[in-house]
Amino acid sequence: MKLADLLRETLNVDCDEVWGNERTPTPVRVFGVRLHSMGLSLREIVAVLNWLGVDRSHGAIWNWTHMLSETQADPPTFTRVKLSYSTSERFAF
Repeated sequence: MKLADLLRETLNVDCDEVWGNERTPTPVRVFGVRLHSMGLSLREIVAVLNWLGVDRSHGAIWNWTHMLSETQADPPTFTRVKLSYSTSERFAF
């Protein structure tokens, strides 16, 4: 399978309303954002995209990640629940 076909299959998302007028195709932007979410630095993503023939700056990739994060809902937060129990229940098996 060619890389372009693989990217088309895995990154086919409807995010055009998020980025508006961009010269970079949406699948490439989504790929860059996913690489960043996997832990790659912005400069590493620039190197990967350059290897694929896409010339973008780390600032452009930073903008992509922050534009997308501003449009997404925040993930659910964890709320700690304090359990109370008596001394006799504490060591019961």
